[in-house]
Amino acid sequence: MSNINVTVRHLDEPSSKFQAVIQDEIGKLENHFHTVTEFSVVVEGISKVVNNVEHTRSVEIIAAVPGHKLSANAEAENFGKALDEAISKIKVQLAKHHEKTNDHKSVPTAEVAG
Repeated sequence: MSNINVTVRHLDEPSSKFQAVIQDEIGKLENHFHTVTEFSVVVEGISKVVNNVEHTRSVEIIAAVPGHKLSANAEAENFGKALDEAISKIKVQLAKHHEKTNDHKSVPTAEVAG
C-alpha cells in the first residue's frame, strides 16, 4: 500500500471530510496500479470564473511511480466534480505509463522452435 498525503488549503469545510473521501477514491486506484509508491492530493478553494462558471474547487493528484511523477489537475464548482475529473485524468496517465513499462517483446522464433 502506498503512502497518501492530503493537503487542504483555503477551505472552511473540515479537512477530515475530504480526507475520508480521498482515501477511499485513491484506495481504489491503488488496487489497479500497484507500482505507485506515493499519492499526493492537494485540495484548494479558489475563486475563478471560466466561461461564466465560477470554479471554487481545485484538486491536484500527483502519483509517484518508480522514475516518474504523474500529475493531474482539475477545477470545478464543487469538490466532488473536481475530484472525479482529477481521478479520471490520473487513471489515464497511470494506464499509459503501465502500458509503456510492460515488456512487449516477443520471444525470438529460435527459442520457440528450439
